[in-house]
Amino acid sequence: MWTTLVLLIALNVEDLSRSQLETYYWDCDAAFMKGEMGGQDLNSCLSVTEAFQKYFETREHFMMYWHEHRIQQWNNRGYYPAPDFI
Repeated sequence: MWTTLVLLIALNVEDLSRSQLETYYWDCDAAFMKGEMGGQDLNSCLSVTEAFQKYFETREHFMMYWHEHRIQQWNNRGYYPAPDFI
């Protein structure tokens, strides 16, 4: 199921809104952190990540966004990092 969803997303990534890309980006990020991602999933998620990062002026802006939102977004998707990771 996850693989099919991610593959469909990657095939149509240019048709996704910023909001959809943001949701799929965090879905991918949380799945990666939980170890639920295979090879094809990773390729598809990289397409989503690249498309989403284009909404930020620089990589540094994206990384600031990621750092500020990662814990809440991961928690919303069932991933709870170890306290020393935070």
